Amino acid sequence: MSVRLESFQYLPRGADGWGSRLLSFGAMFTAVQAPNGAGKTPIMKGVMQGLGHEVDLPPDVLARCEFAQVELSVDERPVTLTRRLGAEFEMHIDDGFNQQAFTNQAEYARWFIGLFSADLPNLTSKQSQPAELYATVLLPALWVDQDHGWTTDYWTPPNRNFIRDQRQEVMRFLVGLPPRHPFRPKTDFEAAKRSLDRTERALEMQRFVVDRLRTNEQLSDNEEPGLIERRLQLRQELEINSEAIAAIRSSSSFYNQEIEALDTQRHELTVRANSLNKQKGQLNLVLSELDGEEDILTANVQATDLLRQFCSREDCHMFKTSERSFGRSLLFLKDQIKDLKASDRDLSLDVESVEIQIKQLSYAIESKCAERDRVVNASPQGEVVGKLNGLTKELVDVELRIARVQQYAAELGKFERLLDQREQATVAVAELRPAGIRGATASTDVRQMLSEAMQQWLVTLGTQNTKSAHFDDDFTLFVDDAKFTATTHQSGSTRTRIVLAFHAALLEVSLARGGNHPGWLLFDAPKQHELSQVDFDAYTDRLQMLAVKYPGRVQVVFSAADLKTQFQVGDEVWHASFTIDGEPRFLGDVGAQEQLEIGD
Repeated sequence: MSVRLESFQYLPRGADGWGSRLLSFGAMFTAVQAPNGAGKTPIMKGVMQGLGHEVDLPPDVLARCEFAQVELSVDERPVTLTRRLGAEFEMHIDDGFNQQAFTNQAEYARWFIGLFSADLPNLTSKQSQPAELYATVLLPALWVDQDHGWTTDYWTPPNRNFIRDQRQEVMRFLVGLPPRHPFRPKTDFEAAKRSLDRTERALEMQRFVVDRLRTNEQLSDNEEPGLIERRLQLRQELEINSEAIAAIRSSSSFYNQEIEALDTQRHELTVRANSLNKQKGQLNLVLSELDGEEDILTANVQATDLLRQFCSREDCHMFKTSERSFGRSLLFLKDQIKDLKASDRDLSLDVESVEIQIKQLSYAIESKCAERDRVVNASPQGEVVGKLNGLTKELVDVELRIARVQQYAAELGKFERLLDQREQATVAVAELRPAGIRGATASTDVRQMLSEAMQQWLVTLGTQNTKSAHFDDDFTLFVDDAKFTATTHQSGSTRTRIVLAFHAALLEVSLARGGNHPGWLLFDAPKQHELSQVDFDAYTDRLQMLAVKYPGRVQVVFSAADLKTQFQVGDEVWHASFTIDGEPRFLGDVGAQEQLEIGD
């Protein structure tokens, strides 16, 4: 599932509250740039708060802002997250079709984590109880806050570090590995096998859908850009001839009204004819049943005549009662049949009359259509009628082709995601297999990939005084054979580079493995004196290469006063749009700002 950041906004608390302008995220890079004191950190923290994280916002922000609102794009469908500030947890989700409200982190986490993974991890707490992966546990692996994030590779306060080997479990989830400490592993192993079976079946079904679309529609790669360009050309040509189209519509409007009226009459008569035919069918069914009754009564009368021969007396009254009863019933039945046949003849005449009227109306409609076409062709615009018809037909064909191409792309995307899910499900089965029959796991390969990527990113950042970096069996980061923690010897500049390299390496490996990383990196104020512009440019250039390799999967947001980057088309820069006491600010009185803009 593709989940992208689209926009962020603070909404004011009351008429005198503060808000921000609508801030749109870039396709790849988003830079929050302003002088120190303008409020870059509250903006970054507001984004995280809007995603469900727990961060400490300044008191004046809590007092003046009521909501933090983030809009996501989930498989190109807008989904709005609105978080109430300064209160108990309250998150509202609106996807345009359904609205949901969450009032606790656990319920919201199931929804949020479900955006990135079809299977929610079943973890174990430090008290050996079942535990869930909350948003407040996952998001620290995606963002670096100004206060604590630059000191270590994954930081959470003690009250939010409740999962056994929490840092490792978060990393394993992001790269698509099963949990290290799943709760009730035997049950999880059976569930993993069932999940793999379901994924295999879904994959085969999706493969069939993709192959059928590709074969039946004869689709080719990179067809959509050409179709979109042709659609634009056709629309422009039709727009150029809009006056001719309007004139043609005007000259034919009278005929169209008459044709529509005749067609309405024909429809009404068709409905009546169907009703008459239905009545006629029901009447024929009744007549058929009555004919059967008549045959039975006739046979009874004939039988009575035969039985009378057994009596030797001419005035025998043995069968007189039966004979009289059968005779009366037969006469009554014949009268009924006679009346019903008369009704049947009347219905047949009515049906014939209505069908004649329908034929006459159809002929009249054809005549009016032909007359309309003659008038249009004889008009000054008649010369372009054929051309316009051809353009319109081609436009319809192009629209249909674009729809098929987009449908194919969507189905192909589902197929590729199922391939990733199968890979994860296969790894889960291998990881959870009972001890004694478990083969080589994917954990070793992932740790090797992370170690190599970490080393490469450190080189990219121009990190000095470090010779090696690797991850051990517990996914703990070692730099120069020493465990990397908040208290190790690395200087501020080296530590900043290690943190940047860690997050980039984790993202790169997850993308390479089809993991569950949403592709977001959010950095709040890397210290400019600890990271040169040259090294920062090398870092962003390599992130750009990663984004090209995995289109639509990488978004990087950073706040800084001085650091710059080479922006591409689609990237965004957020500037402070309010002025308070002569200083730029990201937050302010939205209503007053709008009135000022109207006055200008």
